Parts: sequence; C-alpha cells; structure tokens
Amino acid sequence: MKEELFRLASLHKPDSTEKIEDQLFHVRETLGNPDPLIRPLDMEDRPGGLVFLHQNIPLIVLPDLHARKDFLYSLLMTPTDSGTVLERLAEGSVQIVCVGDGFHAEKRAYKRWQKAFTEYRGSFRKHRYMDQEMSESLGLMQMVMLLLTQFPSRFFFLKGNHENILNEEGRGNHPFGKFVYEGEMVRFWFEKFMGRDLMEKYAAFEHSLPFMALGRELIITHAEPERYYHPEEIINIHEHDDIKLGLTWTANDRAREGSVEEILSDYSQRFNRAFSYCIGGHRTIRTLYNTRASGRYIQIHNPDRQIVLFSDQIEKFDPQTNIADLQQTGRLPI
Repeated sequence: MKEELFRLASLHKPDSTEKIEDQLFHVRETLGNPDPLIRPLDMEDRPGGLVFLHQNIPLIVLPDLHARKDFLYSLLMTPTDSGTVLERLAEGSVQIVCVGDGFHAEKRAYKRWQKAFTEYRGSFRKHRYMDQEMSESLGLMQMVMLLLTQFPSRFFFLKGNHENILNEEGRGNHPFGKFVYEGEMVRFWFEKFMGRDLMEKYAAFEHSLPFMALGRELIITHAEPERYYHPEEIINIHEHDDIKLGLTWTANDRAREGSVEEILSDYSQRFNRAFSYCIGGHRTIRTLYNTRASGRYIQIHNPDRQIVLFSDQIEKFDPQTNIADLQQTGRLPI
C-alpha cells in the first residue's frame, strides 16, 4: 500500500491505461456496495449522496487538492500521537474526508497551462506539458481511488465541481475554464490517449461520489450550501441536479441568507448531534481559513498552503486551534 502510494506520488508521466482501468473497476465495485449505515441508499437502491462519519474516532478534512499529489502523500506520512496518518487509517483509528476537486492544477501551473494550450491547439501532436498536468491530476486521483478501495469506511472523497472529466453541461455539472480551457483540454487529452470507453468509466466513478459528510459537530460539503436541503434530498441527490450544483458550484455571496444556520440547527435535532460549523473549500482564500454565514461556514482552500482541518471529535472544535498548515506543523495532535 505505502509502496504503491509512493509510486503514484513519484510518477512523472501518466500511468498506463491498464492500471487506471483496473483501479476504476475496483473503486466502482467498492463505492457501489457501501455500508448503508455509513452511506444510506436512495429510493432506487443506489448509494446516496450523504455520508455518516464515525463519531468516536478523529477526523481529518482536506481542502481542494487540485493535482497536489505531494500534499496528499505528505498528509498520509504525517506523524500523529500514535503512528502516521496512513498507519492510523489502516488500524481504523482515524478517518479522512476530502472536499473534492482532484483535477486541474491551479495558479502554480499557470505557465504550464499556457504551454499546454498551445499543444491543445495543435491537437496534441506534441503533448509534453499536458502530459505533466495529467500525470499530476490522474496520479492524485489514482491515490484517491486506492484509498477509497482500501478504506471504504474511513476515507471519503466528496464530489466537487472539477469532478467533470467529460467537461459536460448537465447532470449537476458545468464546463470549466479558468486560465485557458482546462476542462476541454483534459477531456480531449483523455479521449485521445486513454480512449472514450475509459473516459466514460471514469465519469461514472465521478458520478458515484457522495456530496455531504456528517461528523459529530461538522458538516462537510465541497461548496457552501446554496440553500437548506433536507437530508432525504441529499440521499436522493441523483434525481436533483439543482442540489448537485448547489453543493458544488455556489460562489461567495450567492447562498441564500440563513441557509447554513438552518442546516446546522435542523440536522442537530434530526440526528442528535451538536453541529456547530459547515466546512468547505471551492473558493480560494489567502489565509489559514475564512468564515462566512455569520462565522458558521468555514472555508479552508488556500492553494498556496497545505491546509489541514483536524478534530479528535471529543473536545469542542475550535478553528483557531484545529486548522493548521501541514508544512509548518509537521505533525497532527490527534
């Protein structure tokens, strides 16, 4: 396990289609047969969009990863009070939730995206720079798929707005472009070099991901919830493209006033938990964390830092002490 994670983290070129297809087969089998006490099934007996986390073991939340293989690998190798995070995952004494967005390196790769765009305009007859991007994005998601397969009740990856390999409009997705045409460039590269069949299988994996996770006092989604959502709506999210968008695409100041507070209050009563904060990423910040919704919604996506949120789920969560930059702390006190 550790050796395969290191191999993927160290790859400087895209992995073989055979390896990726094998991983997709196993992760789709795993996600398709969840523990219904952790991830309830919807009305069609499909894995729903809601995850109930363990309340009695420590929780780690990671922000948008955006092809940062080094970040994920560093987190797994980080020492805690009793072993590394990976060792704790293996023994079942820690759980991890990623808020989504595995693909598309951000501003650190701005110049590379410009060079890759030139390659794209030439139909990838040359593709050195795009290969570098895909090595990082695909490699990161291969690490995620491996962890999802090995630790299905303790490692979770929520769907973000960048989980859209088809660059499609619809099914809760919008096409993406920021520096150039990242979404279309990834789609074109994947179909050209990995094949349409494998791309469709990868898209099916993306559409099988959950959208919300409930801890003891934290509710985790990719983006700030656009409005209040009933838990049954989240469980049956496959039928509600508007809810998918409302949990993955909500921009700052676009959520309905009071939505976060209503979710926290209502879910606390429904599930007999004392929810105090909603946690998400999606929009970038420049600090360690940022608060919205009268301080009840916490954003942790700083692409320049390795931000980690952690909680022993015993002591009351405090953002001032339970959010850290992994590159500065070097360990997690859980």
